[in-house]
Parts: sequence; C-alpha cells; structure tokens
Amino acid sequence: MWVDGEGWLVLLGGGDWQRGETDAADARLLSVVNLDRPMIVLCADGSQIEADTLLEHYTLLGGPGGEAFVLPDLLHRNIRAARFLAALAEAGLLFLSGSDPRPFIKTFQGTPALGKIVEAFTTLQGLVIVGAGGGAAALGAYLLTENASPIQGLAFLPNVIIAPYFERANAATTLRSQLRHFPGLLGLGVPAGTALALGPQGQVETWGPGQVTAVVHLPENEAGNQ
Repeated sequence: MWVDGEGWLVLLGGGDWQRGETDAADARLLSVVNLDRPMIVLCADGSQIEADTLLEHYTLLGGPGGEAFVLPDLLHRNIRAARFLAALAEAGLLFLSGSDPRPFIKTFQGTPALGKIVEAFTTLQGLVIVGAGGGAAALGAYLLTENASPIQGLAFLPNVIIAPYFERANAATTLRSQLRHFPGLLGLGVPAGTALALGPQGQVETWGPGQVTAVVHLPENEAGNQ
C-alpha cells in the first residue's frame, strides 16, 4: 500500500496543535523518530513565524530541533539549492503542514529534492515523513478535486487517495462517489487529530482518538454488497 522504506509514513488528518488536538499523535510520533537527526518543517501556507512556531512546538515536546521553511520562500530561494538538499540528506523527520496539498506537489514533483526525500526514507537514514492535512493528501496517488481532472500526487501511497479532515457522518458516501474517477484505488479518510502511521516492518497503527475509514468505489451492479 505504501513505498517500502526504513522510516515511518504518518498521515495526520489535521487538527490545531495549539489547542491540543494533535497531542496524542504528537507523543507517538516522537517515539519513532531518530532524535539524533534534525527535523525539517515545510509549511504550504502561513508565515515564517508560524512555521518556526510549529518547529518550536515539537522541540518543546522533546523533538530534535532543526529548520522551518515556508514553501513560497523556499521556491524563491531555489529548492534545488545545495544547502536545502544537504539538509534533507541529514533529516530524521520531515513534516509537511498545510491545508492545500497542491503546493507540495508543485514544489517537489520531478525535482532533486523529491529524490533526496525518497532516498532518505528508503535507506537506513530512516526518514520519518509526516503529512498533516493537505500534506497528507499530497502523499497519495492523486488528489480529489471537484472535477474529473486528476492531479497526480507524490505517490508515497501509489494505490491510495487520502482524504484529511474526514468526518464520518456523510464523508464516506462522498468519498466513495469521488473515487468513481479512480477505479481500483483505495480511499482513506483520516479525521483531524488522528494519524494513520505506517511503519518500516509493515506496522499499521492509528494514533489519536479518531478512526481511519477505508473506502472503495464499487460498480453499480455490486453496490448492494458494500
């Protein structure tokens, strides 16, 4: 279901860390990270101050510290710059934060930086990759959009579409309907404050109070068997 690697892949459905909504997932996250390696925070939106504050939040919880970047500024500085690529090569935790997944895809797809991330995740460096909110959606095969035009994701889960901020009431029906454009793919609905954590030995864990929902779209003649 996900790219084979030595690190953890963590899909956090969103949530306001300042209100304590991600506390349970945060505690488990730091228990699987190599604290001898630095953390990189990448924010798709917000200011540099907000990105630095998010990094400080994890440092105060016992995280390793590191660097925080806002994507528009990072692109302006040139994401192919040797300094940033070197930082990725040393990182133990990469945290993708933002409500919109598209900036992550636009920033990384087809770049040396994505190659460095994949290398760090699949080798003994054991990079832990966290996608929060839109960052989680960006790690899937495609993005869910209001029209039928597919947007390719970063494909760390090459057969999965990820729906963050997932509320169970009517969301499963909506997600199943959206999946009709993606035959054969699995939809994962992850609520805010909850993370689906995928480990290097095949571990599949839920961190936080919510439940992850798996959804498939069945052809109409099989709908009665859902």
